[in-house]
Amino acid sequence: MKIKSKCLGPLVIADAKLTLAPGEVVEVKDFTPQTVTAVERGLVEQVAEGAPVGAPEAPGHVPDQPADYQNLSAAEAIEYIDDEDDPRKIEAIRATETRKTVLAALERRLQEVKAGGAE
Repeated sequence: MKIKSKCLGPLVIADAKLTLAPGEVVEVKDFTPQTVTAVERGLVEQVAEGAPVGAPEAPGHVPDQPADYQNLSAAEAIEYIDDEDDPRKIEAIRATETRKTVLAALERRLQEVKAGGAE
């Protein structure tokens, strides 16, 4: 059986001697009591046997974004986004962004760029 962590941070299932990274898939022989509890609470899910084992690849540097983008304040990031016209770059930044205000600005700008490009 294979299970996948649905947590945003590390997940420890002590009685199974597992420490799962976010999105990591591992193969387990038997469900321990803590594994059953984790499934019931929605912390992990059972996945198909064909699912690849291991942690998902971390998103890397987004091409064409400033090297210090992650160090920008939310206001500076929003200003950068407002000047961006390439929907691919906006989508790439959105894949790595976690700040809610910046995500909202990304969504808004993406809609503006896509609407402008369709005309």
